[in-house]
Amino acid sequence: MKVFKAAVAITLRHPLYLLVYAVVLSLLGVLMASSLSFGEGDDAPFAAYRAKFSVIDRDGSDLSRGLVDCLGEHGIEMPLDDAEIALQDAVAKGSVSYVLIVPEGFGQAVLDTARAGGDAPMLETVYSYSSLEGSLLDQKANEYVGLARAYAALVPDASLADVAAHAGDATGASAPVDTVQLGGGSGSAQRFVFYFSWGTYTLFASIVVCVGLLMGTLNRTDLRRRNLVSPLPTTGYNLQVAAAALAVTTGVWLWTVVLGFVAFGEAAAQISAAGLALMLALSFAFATVPLSAGYLLGQMGASETISNAVGNIAGMAVSFLGGVWVSFDAMDPAVQAIGRFSPAFWYTDALQKAAALEAPTPEALAPIFCDMGVLLLFALALFAVALVASRLRVQGADAGGNAAAAGVRR
Repeated sequence: MKVFKAAVAITLRHPLYLLVYAVVLSLLGVLMASSLSFGEGDDAPFAAYRAKFSVIDRDGSDLSRGLVDCLGEHGIEMPLDDAEIALQDAVAKGSVSYVLIVPEGFGQAVLDTARAGGDAPMLETVYSYSSLEGSLLDQKANEYVGLARAYAALVPDASLADVAAHAGDATGASAPVDTVQLGGGSGSAQRFVFYFSWGTYTLFASIVVCVGLLMGTLNRTDLRRRNLVSPLPTTGYNLQVAAAALAVTTGVWLWTVVLGFVAFGEAAAQISAAGLALMLALSFAFATVPLSAGYLLGQMGASETISNAVGNIAGMAVSFLGGVWVSFDAMDPAVQAIGRFSPAFWYTDALQKAAALEAPTPEALAPIFCDMGVLLLFALALFAVALVASRLRVQGADAGGNAAAAGVRR
């Protein structure tokens, strides 16, 4: 097992890669999963944000008072003097986000213009420059005035008080709202699922870099020529190299998995035992994809710099297309179509199904194993390309052995 030990030692002689890609990225995943909200507080009642506003009512009609009451349902009224300097300071200093000035005769003008088919009278408004809170309150004010005009036009003999009352009732109406939990499992379980999804970047970058470095070092021309004349059979040599690459992959995978259980043990407990077992199997199946990619880079003779670049860029691209950085449903349809060619899409999709698994029935297991099969096909395809690259490299003049001798004779 000398080749195996030497291959593992090559990776261990570069601890910085393991520290940055495996350790730091995993800890970053823990930090991200810990900082995000996954709906654990859904049982608490929803409380809408109430912006501060002021109204200068120069009309004093039932309609203007109803307008103030309407705004009061969505914000907090702050007293304000009817003076130019006070109005300017209120918004400039941020004490209020919205100032509404109701001109004299506004209420009666609303009724008259609505029944005559004319334009609505204008309201004077001042917004805060620092947020959109004032704009939202202004929309509520315009909604109230619009409903008042509509009722006044439909009921010509309605008084101003009746118009104000009906407009207030209409703006106060609301539809019932229910909260729907997206994704499988409870909110806390989704924290554990997110950590595993984040692992697409951690696993891809760290395994591609480490395995690519290992294979690239062993495939150097001078070292390969010495190995060709050694008494060790080629099959035994290749098996030991493959075992070393698999050992590195398994080590990185174990680190990310154990860290996830340590950091989010309570969240993992919300998932069934069968679901957890499937998530572990899916994670290892995904790890075989960067294993094959790193093996391919090594057979192509990629340098250490290229392995780092491919591991980082491809890892981020695969993670993004799999819906780790941005929800897959929020992506453009064209990007979604491309994302289905990413192994991370099938991985994250299977993770959600596994986390939601309650009973391991054939109907529930079939789509999960289907996604796992697609992951293994990705790994198999990359490995097949790596074998072709290895064969071409062996037949090249720089491979050593008979190919090099033939090149010298020519």
